[in-house]
Amino acid sequence: MNKKQGALMMKRFLMGSAGVAALALAATELSASVVTPPDTGDSDHAALVLAKEKAKQARKPMGSRGGPLTLGEVRGGQLQRGQESYTLEAEAGQHVQIALSSDDFDTVLRITGPGGFSAENDDGPDGTLNSLIDTRLPADGTYRVTVSSYQNSGSGSYRLATMDPANPVPAGVQARSIGMGQALTGVLAQSDPTRLTGESVDYYRFAGRQGQRITFDVESDRIDTYLTLYMPDGRTEENDDRRGLEDTNSSLSITLPTDGTYTIGASSFAYGESGEYTVRVSEAPAGVRTVRPSSGNAQVYALSVGVANYERISPLNRTDEDAERVTYALRQAGVLAPESVTLTDREATRANFRAALADLASQVGPDDTLLIFFSGHGEKVENMTTERDGSAETIELFDDALFDYELAEMMEGVDARTLLVIDACFAGGFDQVIDQKDERMGIFSSDADTLSLVAQGEKSGGYISHIFLEALEGGADMNGDGAVEAGELSEFMRREFYRMVLAEPLETDAEDFRDHEVPSFQHIVIDRGGDGMPFQQVLMNFGSAEPARLARRN
Repeated sequence: MNKKQGALMMKRFLMGSAGVAALALAATELSASVVTPPDTGDSDHAALVLAKEKAKQARKPMGSRGGPLTLGEVRGGQLQRGQESYTLEAEAGQHVQIALSSDDFDTVLRITGPGGFSAENDDGPDGTLNSLIDTRLPADGTYRVTVSSYQNSGSGSYRLATMDPANPVPAGVQARSIGMGQALTGVLAQSDPTRLTGESVDYYRFAGRQGQRITFDVESDRIDTYLTLYMPDGRTEENDDRRGLEDTNSSLSITLPTDGTYTIGASSFAYGESGEYTVRVSEAPAGVRTVRPSSGNAQVYALSVGVANYERISPLNRTDEDAERVTYALRQAGVLAPESVTLTDREATRANFRAALADLASQVGPDDTLLIFFSGHGEKVENMTTERDGSAETIELFDDALFDYELAEMMEGVDARTLLVIDACFAGGFDQVIDQKDERMGIFSSDADTLSLVAQGEKSGGYISHIFLEALEGGADMNGDGAVEAGELSEFMRREFYRMVLAEPLETDAEDFRDHEVPSFQHIVIDRGGDGMPFQQVLMNFGSAEPARLARRN
């Protein structure tokens, strides 16, 4: 068990035949769970336990039976089975974070609102049975926040916390100002305001400029620090341990995405920690890699290519439609840059591909994503000196092949955040395009030595194309915040692929550089270049481009 697992309170439940959850509570030395004294007659022990429980309850907010809720507010309540509801007034586009926790039951959190909007969470990302919703609200109006238990089977006390990350400092709390090169000392105490998850926190404000490379540090000999940076537009970046478990200080190096006031939250990893710490702001040293957040206006500059009606090799089914559907899905999601290009069949020549890629690469902005999508034939060519194994992989355009090393050469001068999606035989061979630079991600339909199959039924030309389309239609926005992160897309593509082939794996053939074929299975390949494309890197923001601005069709 690692440090974080040891610090979290773990609740286990066993589902019976009637689906009723029986909850058991376990606590570590860092958690503050309710302890029932043993029936030993030891009055001193019982008094100590009672005092601890009273102290815990005293730290909880006053109970509530529902009613109006204000962002930044923390409520405590007592659930008597069923559910309790709160109303929240909010504006269109407002970023909202809501956390529901309980030591007594398995929580379920839901928010509903205008236009049929609905978001729900059972178990949050922290490995507990607590709930967290992180989303952007679609319209002005009144929203209903509902607190309940899993299958309405639990009851007990709960904590409900809300936040607008663009304005994280609660009303009545004063944030200290800190400047470049400064180091300020603070003391974390139980009387401080709390994070969404309940830990004490102090706030600092820093006036930043777009493009600055800044390192934020929170250091302490007394506590395991936790650093959160709230950006002017509501995005957040976090760091727990600077160098893993051996260094519990926190550090975040970031290229600031915009001018404005940044808020630093100095906190602890575990609930109940207190003590002295230091906050420091400095220029990031040369050579240090910085986080480069995507703005809320990140668009997708797409080169979407599909070839089905080949003349020089055997035709395929619907692979040209794959490209058209990807373009349509991006447009409907409101992320498609108007400069985007779709090439199908006779239009998908080497010359058109090269010209379109050069054009898009010259126009994509630092917050945007360059998407290269291909669905069609791929080939493995032996007796090549370009790679160590003596072979090279291709995507087969309408008039000729495009080799993996040729695409890598075309991409040498491209610094844009890049997503490469290839649904073709031997697609994994294009991993060298991803590995040559940071902030590139590849999704490939098969390994470099394995054939890819044509999808059965009316899905699409290829299986990966079908799943990628579902991702663009909203499936990859797994936390419902209106943005698709690299990690979300990775997990969605893997999960849906293996869900699809779990009952019936895709039996195909593998072929090595000697043209030797053996029976094999098709597997999806996700390549983020190690951590070259960070898990939390935003690739696209839904609604960032006007849907009426249509991409041209060559």
